[in-house]
Amino acid sequence: MRFHLDQVSYGTLINGLCKVGETRAALELLRRVDGKLVQPNVVMYNTIIDSMCKDKHVNDAFELYSEMVAKRIPPNVVTYSALISGFCIVGKLKDAIDFFNKMILKNIIPDLYTFSILVDGFCKEGRVKEAKNVLAMMMKQGIKPDVVTYSSLMDGYCLVNEVNKAESIFNTMSHRGVTANVRSYSIMINGFCKIKMVDEAMKLFKEMHRKQIFPDVITCSALIDGLCKSGRISYALEHVDEMHDRGQQPDIITYNSILDALCKKHHADKAIALLTKLKDQGIRPNMNTYTILVMGLCQSGKLEEARKVFEDLLVKGYNLDVYAYTVMIQGFCDKGLFDEALALLSKMEENGCIPDAKTYEIIILSLFEKDENDMAEKLLCEMIMRGLL
Repeated sequence: MRFHLDQVSYGTLINGLCKVGETRAALELLRRVDGKLVQPNVVMYNTIIDSMCKDKHVNDAFELYSEMVAKRIPPNVVTYSALISGFCIVGKLKDAIDFFNKMILKNIIPDLYTFSILVDGFCKEGRVKEAKNVLAMMMKQGIKPDVVTYSSLMDGYCLVNEVNKAESIFNTMSHRGVTANVRSYSIMINGFCKIKMVDEAMKLFKEMHRKQIFPDVITCSALIDGLCKSGRISYALEHVDEMHDRGQQPDIITYNSILDALCKKHHADKAIALLTKLKDQGIRPNMNTYTILVMGLCQSGKLEEARKVFEDLLVKGYNLDVYAYTVMIQGFCDKGLFDEALALLSKMEENGCIPDAKTYEIIILSLFEKDENDMAEKLLCEMIMRGLL
């Protein structure tokens, strides 16, 4: 007697493959069962479409949606929500809005998840007014926003530096009986820190502990960055120790804030010692780490050490960005080493990194200050020809 799997069993297999990141294998399974073993259904298609969207393969997901429609398998709210989310993930907000409108025209009612995706999409682009319009539409339909919706709106306000409005949303959420989570607190702590209201951020951090909401690495990194930028390095280091005590491993983003603060205080030696310690702990520095270090060494008058670090990165094949080159160029210009600065300007282009307006401005202004007017004017013309002025 042969054993045959049914539609539900194949759906479960497809779901399992997608959950472990095997989207391609899930699609192959769908192709194998299609019409031969069982009829594919909307659940199977939705599972793969959602997985493709999360993998940023939105065009493939849309093709699968078109296939569904051609096979007369009606897409539902889950299908549309997955694709709207996918379009937002890859920065195609216009396509997401068009798809949302298409969904409405087909009389498919958006749910809380659909609305929350659009609110988040608008907020990530700083279009908070439109996000609020979506929220109003959602509430008009009797759908109550949840912590995800409110958090997205708070994030949007923080992005456009309207932290007071984000705080108002945070308080509204509480009054409406929606409990804030780690992400909500992280958004507000980061928002306060960005506008140098570190004491307000600290109050929220303590409130989290009182409410038994445990901060994650993102929360701690935001607070540590705020403390560092306000010059409270010792407090920042205390928080790093507390993270270790809680069994949390600070990441390179956390440590970059501390390295930056040390360098700005002209403690380049301490920054180098910390970087050495991080490497010994197996924490890999990123491009930003090295750029911070190069800038710190330049500002501490240790140009040769900065040059060694920079050249070592080039030798090791690091893909240096325009900011990293500009920092080193500024170091040369500050010491009046224009030949080195111009040589590096040429080298960055050879390495496929195009200088921006800031790179040119640093060299041109330094040349004018030293009465090297001819070279400054030549670079100014070059800047205009490139459309950077």
